[in-house]
Order: sequence, then structure tokens, then C-alpha cells
Amino acid sequence: MKKVKKVLSMLLALVMVLTIVGPSVYAAQPEEKTNSVTLHKILSKEAMENDKFPGTKGLDNTDYVGNKIDNLKGFFGGSTKDIGKVYFAWQNKAGQWIDGSGNVVDSVDKALGGLTVENAGFTFDTSKLPNGEYKIVEVKEKSTYVGENGETLTGMKAVPVEITLPLYNDDGVVENAHVYPKNMENKPQIDKNFATTNDATEVKKDDFDLSTETGEGKNPVVAPNAGAQYENYQKEKARVTAELGKKIPYEVKTQIPQGAAYKKLVWNDVMTKGLTFNNDLVIKLGGTDLEKGTDYNIIADSVGFRLTLTTTGLTAVENAAKDAAAEITLTYSATVNSKAVADNPEKNDIQFDYGNFPGKESEPKEGSPSNQEIKVQKDWAIEGQNEVSDADKNVKVVYVLEEKQADGSWKFVEEHEATLKENFEYTFTNLDDDKTYRVVEHVSGYEPEYVSFENGIVKITNEKNPNNPNPLNPTESEVVNGGKKFVKVNDKDGADQLRLAGAEFYVKDGNGNDAKYLVAKSSAAENAANVDVSDKKTALDAAVKAYNDLTADQQKDDEGKTKKAAIDKAQKEYDDAFKEAAQKYEWVEKTGDTVPAGAVVLVSDGQGQFEITGLAYGDYYLEEKEPPKGFAKRSDLPKFTVAKDSYKGADTELPYYLKNAEGIYGEDTDGYGQKIINRTVTIPETGGMGTILFVIIGIALMAGATIAMKKRNAEA
Repeated sequence: MKKVKKVLSMLLALVMVLTIVGPSVYAAQPEEKTNSVTLHKILSKEAMENDKFPGTKGLDNTDYVGNKIDNLKGFFGGSTKDIGKVYFAWQNKAGQWIDGSGNVVDSVDKALGGLTVENAGFTFDTSKLPNGEYKIVEVKEKSTYVGENGETLTGMKAVPVEITLPLYNDDGVVENAHVYPKNMENKPQIDKNFATTNDATEVKKDDFDLSTETGEGKNPVVAPNAGAQYENYQKEKARVTAELGKKIPYEVKTQIPQGAAYKKLVWNDVMTKGLTFNNDLVIKLGGTDLEKGTDYNIIADSVGFRLTLTTTGLTAVENAAKDAAAEITLTYSATVNSKAVADNPEKNDIQFDYGNFPGKESEPKEGSPSNQEIKVQKDWAIEGQNEVSDADKNVKVVYVLEEKQADGSWKFVEEHEATLKENFEYTFTNLDDDKTYRVVEHVSGYEPEYVSFENGIVKITNEKNPNNPNPLNPTESEVVNGGKKFVKVNDKDGADQLRLAGAEFYVKDGNGNDAKYLVAKSSAAENAANVDVSDKKTALDAAVKAYNDLTADQQKDDEGKTKKAAIDKAQKEYDDAFKEAAQKYEWVEKTGDTVPAGAVVLVSDGQGQFEITGLAYGDYYLEEKEPPKGFAKRSDLPKFTVAKDSYKGADTELPYYLKNAEGIYGEDTDGYGQKIINRTVTIPETGGMGTILFVIIGIALMAGATIAMKKRNAEA
């Protein structure tokens, strides 16, 4: 019995010792750790579209157990790539950035992180991290991945990666784990076209059939009222014809891929000189209007605009694209202006810049000229170099000079397209040193930083982040109009043919009683007063009258030549003033017998020349208002056609310019004009006092003859 008690006492003592020593023994055992985590960024369409993912069983029916997957295409699908240049960093369970020891840090730059390498991923040393729950977060603003065609990473699964250390599988702790977050790559879609409300008439483009024509062998363009459609991004767009002042509506649609979270969305629109941006942009995200100054900023002028989404706007787009692709729609218009050149298609080019790296936008600076000049100087900041890269030497750079008005608005002064040949520099001249100006730059693919405006020198630096994709640039629709030249002559040929100065014509859209007259309006308002070039027209009328007051012989001598030259000078000044002032053509009916005020009047100059430009392609008519002195007024309405190359004319017509002493035509050797003939007055014109006198004399002669005949008969 004593022996049993002694054994029990010894066992009890042993238990007590073990109770004290046991925890120390357990604590002394090495802690189970996952010492490294290698993260592979997987690009896989199949994985993203398969509801199994993220999961632990691959398409080849193998199980993922935390170790490296040797057959990625078998596991994730045939399109799978293990891509590089994607940045990941670690956070704790609360979403705070942490370093390699688990300490909370104040920025992602200080966090445990790294950039993946193609087919290798990135290996994080996790040996010093306390065991527990973590997140491995994809950091897009530090990622530099761009696909072959400008794609960025969009939809994603298992991002962020939520992981608990240590990582276990059926065999125990995975000491060197591999994880595989998955993405799809995609890029935005964009298209621009005339809006569906466009009513301008389509005309044929070279080598393309009209959009309404179909059938084998046809190559139709996109319809001129189709609106923006993504499938037409690189298709040939329509060409329409429109007269001076016609408002052309445009639509731009941009689709943001599902899951995209861009840090830069910029639309840069530049119009050619014959189009004026109406500053009427409306931007919608889905069906919701975005707010200027809150969701986006815009720098606009008569040439176009640069539209940039703010952080608030970018967040709105990201939220809209979480569950499905989001659509941004821009609608705006441009007006055909007097700078449109006959038969030269006017274009409206938009480019879309996007990416995961934010841009550096700035506002144009104000300043005054020095010695009546403003010089623009440019630096290029590309990958640390102050020069434009070889790939971008054909970049389009347009400078727009604007003058500040009393109400704070800006008025267009001049634009210039700079080129590499002039080192992308330009000097605006003949300015007012006492006025305030600004220079707005339009350039796509770069961010214009307006550095300074001092002593008449504007300095602009262009920056480009090579980690953002190249801009998207849809094909362009076109607007064209034309004109016609005329030569006023007598009804003779050869050496007897004379060119007639001082003839005046109206332009009509038809030859019937309901035909309308062409009227020019100024751009002050939609229903503004008629174009005010009255002083130039008065001077022209006076020059024409002074010439017409000369006798036929006087018109041939030195005095006649001087007065004819005065007509030419006054005509040019009137034409220049008209083109500067006229911004809109209208067709207006006659009121009773009264021609509408402001009707365009074409006047033949000293060489019998007159012309009209800015008309849409089609058929028109001339109505003679006043014939040259000594010639009969035309009672008919000569027809003319405005079409492609009609302004240049055809060699079956009269040379527009007279030959000089050497037998060479004037400055425009290719120009021809439609012949408009006037006949010399041989009898008084119908309806005048001369006609009445002629009738009276005729009646008297007939009466005398009748009396003589009766007398002769009586005598017989």
C-alpha cells in the first residue's frame, strides 16, 4: 500500500511539472510559416467567363493546392498568359498598407509590393509577416501593362487576393505558395459621326459609293445620319455638302469596359479652319448629364475642345462600369464658316486618351504681346527627353490665339498648325500690345502644360506617359461646299470679245416665281442684321459708276484703264470684307416686287470677273440686277451648277484671267469661268420711255402710209 501511494505521489509530481513545463516546451517549437508568396497575374478570357473561377479545380480537372501550376493553359484555358508589369501591394485585414514586417505605413510606395514579371510573377518575402489575414491589392496607377493593341486590364477575379497566413493544404503548410489572380484585357471603344439629326445632303467621295447604294462591287460609306456606332470605328464615313452658316451636329460615343478603373479619360477635338465649334457640348454618362467643373473640365475655343474627366467624374465612370460596360456620349455641333475653301473637305478630328496613369492638366496663361508679337516655344518631355520621339514626329499641333473681351470671354484671332520643320514654334504678329491674349494648344496623346507667358513669349511643355496606351482615333466624316466663277462678256468672239465691268447679279435657288434669293447674315446672332459691309459696297458702286459714266472711247484710254483698276481694287476690298463678315447664308423669298434686304450682289470687275463661294453642291441661277452701261439687261436666268471642281472650272469655259503681254494667264492659270453674255443695246429696252417713243413713231408711219394708199386708190 505504501508503494502504491509512493507511485501516485511521483505521478502527481510529474503532472505538476509537465503542467509548468509543457507550455514552455510547446512555445519552443518552430512556428508554421508560409515564407514566400509568388503572385502570378493571369490573363485569361476562359477563366473570366467561367463561373467556376475563382476556384480550386482547373478546366483540365486538376486541383489547385497552393503550389505552382505547371500547365497554365490546361488549368485556365488556351488564351492564358502569365503577364508582367502589374503592380501588387499588401494590406492588413482593415485595408491599411503594410510593410514586410506587418507594420502599417502611410502610402503604397512604402508598402510590401512589386511589379510582376512575365511568366515569373513576383515573389513576396512573407517570412517576417505575422500569421493572420491579409489582402494583396492590384495597384493600377503603378502598373505599366498595356496590351499589343492598347488594351488595359479590366474585369478581374480574386483581386484583391484575400489570404490567410500560413497557407495550408492536405499535406500541411505550404511554405512557398503561388497565387493566381485573374483578369481580362480590354480597351475602350469609340466612334464619332454626324448625329442622327443631321440633314445635310450626302455627296460622293472619291472611290466610294454613296451610303444608300448597295450591291456587289459597291463600297458604301457609313450613312451621314447613322450616329456613332462602335462597329464603324475605322470605316469610311460620309461626306456631306453644306452652305456657309449650316450647323452640323456630331455625336461621339465611348464605351468603358466592365471592371475598368481608369485614371485618365481625355477627349481632344480639333476642327479644320472651315468649321467653327459652337461650344455647345453636352456629355452624358449613361442617361445622366455630367456637370462641368465637378465631373469634367473643358478648355474650348472656336477650333475645338479638350475635355478632361476630374477625379469625381472618373469615380462615377468606375462605379458605372462595375457590373457592365459604361457608355459616355458627347453631342455638339460645328458651323460651316467663311474660311471654308471650295471643294476642300472640312474635318472634325477627335482623339481619345485613356489609361491607368493620371495626366497633368493645366489652364492656358494670359499675357500681352511684346513689340506686337507673341511667340510660342515648346519643350517635349518624353521619358526624360526634351524632344519629340521618332514615332511622334508627325504629331498634329494647333495653336489658337484668342483675345480677351471686356466680359471675360475670348474671341478668336488666328490659328496655326505647327510642324516639326519649324520646331513646333510660331510667332503671331501685328497684335495690340495693350490687349490681353492667350494661346490654346490642341495636341493629342500629350498633356499641354502651360508653363509661362512673359514678355510676349508663351512656353508650353508637352508630357506623355509611355505607360498609357496610344490614343484612339476614329475615322472622320467630312463637310464640303463649293463655288463658281463667271466672266461677263459681250456677244462677240475672238478679238472683238470684250470683258464687261459693272454688271450686277443676284443669286437664286430656282428659276420660277417661288425662287428664293441668297442673303448673307453676320454671325452676331442667329437672326442678326444683314452683313454690314456697306462702306465697301458704296465704294465699289462708286467705282463702277465712275467707269460706266465714261464714253466708250474714254473707257479705252488711260482714264478708262485707271477707273477699271479702281473697280478691281474696290471689288477685292468688298470681297475680303464680305468673307470676313458673312457667317451665314439664308434663302429668302421676295416680298411682292421687293428683293429681300441683304441679298448677295455679285459685281463684275475690270476683267469681267465675278464669283460665288460657300454654296452647297447643287443647281442655282443668276438674276441680272444691273447690266453694264450700253448693254441690254438679261431677262433670262442663267443656270449654273456648284459641284466638285466647279470653282476651278473647266477648259471648255473662258479663262478667268486675261493673258499678259507674254501670252500667259494671270495668277490662277487653271481657273476658268462660265461665260455670261450681254448684248449691245440697239433699240431701247422693253418697257422704257424709248419703247413708248418707238411705238408712237411706228404708229405715225403706219398712219401716213394708210392715208397715202387711200389717196392713191381714190385717184385711180
